[in-house]
Amino acid sequence: MLRTIALAAIAAAALTGCYKHDPVVRPDGGEHQGRPEEKEELVLTERSDWTVKYVAREDFVNDFGEVEKVEHFKMGYGGRGYYIVRMIRPQDFQDAYGNDAAKFFSYEAECLLEDAKADEVHFYDYDNEVFTSKITDILFNRLRSGTWIAFMIELDPDGKLTGDYAEADFSIQEEEATEAFNQWLGSWIVSNGLMGYELTVSSLDNNYIYRVDGWERGQAAAFQMDQEYLETEFYAPTGFMYFTSQFLGTYDDDNLGTVDELFMGNIFDSGGLTVITDEGLDLAVAVPTETGAELQALPVTLMTDNGNYETVFDSMQYYMWTHDGGEWIRYNEKVPKLPLAMTRNAETRASGTVLAKEREATRASIHHAQPKAGRSSRSSVAKKAVRMK
Repeated sequence: MLRTIALAAIAAAALTGCYKHDPVVRPDGGEHQGRPEEKEELVLTERSDWTVKYVAREDFVNDFGEVEKVEHFKMGYGGRGYYIVRMIRPQDFQDAYGNDAAKFFSYEAECLLEDAKADEVHFYDYDNEVFTSKITDILFNRLRSGTWIAFMIELDPDGKLTGDYAEADFSIQEEEATEAFNQWLGSWIVSNGLMGYELTVSSLDNNYIYRVDGWERGQAAAFQMDQEYLETEFYAPTGFMYFTSQFLGTYDDDNLGTVDELFMGNIFDSGGLTVITDEGLDLAVAVPTETGAELQALPVTLMTDNGNYETVFDSMQYYMWTHDGGEWIRYNEKVPKLPLAMTRNAETRASGTVLAKEREATRASIHHAQPKAGRSSRSSVAKKAVRMK
């Protein structure tokens, strides 16, 4: 039997490939001509002779000599096609798919084919994501602590679901917090001298995820984002804290209909303000200094029809995206430009964990772990952007 080792790129979060926040195309695809195409019902068969096994969390040395935490899985496959592996938390599986595996598999397969079409490759060219080997060890990006479901999903040579799959439940225990992780806990004043916020940082998952309250609140914010918080990531190799673009939730607005709430990064040039609408990008990083810390802007490579170019994020803020109109709306016209000095409030230090406010999961919002290749360091590559009026 052929044995392979597949390595996931180390990143803040591995996302599904579909870009669901397109600022131009209507979610319903516009007007439809004739009767909609009827899809054949997918019949699922769980294969008891295939195996999905979580092995352990392990250390991995990346291309820069830094030690990363990864999740080790072993797959045993007995089919003749291709397969992908997806992870999802049980609550997300219930909220977004009603525990319907066929819906989940269909969404993931469609995303894979959309990515391949956009990249002008065959879906099986993603050799760090699509597998054929009978026995495969896969190293995934680090997962949050808690209970997960892992699915092995089979595809035929055209990338269509065969209906055969295997699954396994597994749990990851939360770690004891390190001193390096705890250094960011507490209350911080962030400011560029002109405007800023008071942020409260607490732990959601020790040595991995923080909860940050206070962005776009207080005197500096015309509209108070009192009900929202951000999730930031602790990067153990350096001890830095990263702010990323992220989906926050979906709700119904009395005037705008169904809307998504997101936290996104902005760039600013001679043409004005542009919001980068990709999720999961590194926007800014908090770095310790002699007087406290500094929140520094991170570079981003923009992929355009005229070629790629690199710039840095100018700022970051909450946005609303309307499902009906495909419109991006800012809550606050003015937000502080990066970099921002971070000064700790005297004698403040958070400890332990806090319960995250329940956020409604949607098919487009769940951050599934998947072994996407191409990133072994903290970097951002953006494909979607929209110029703000």
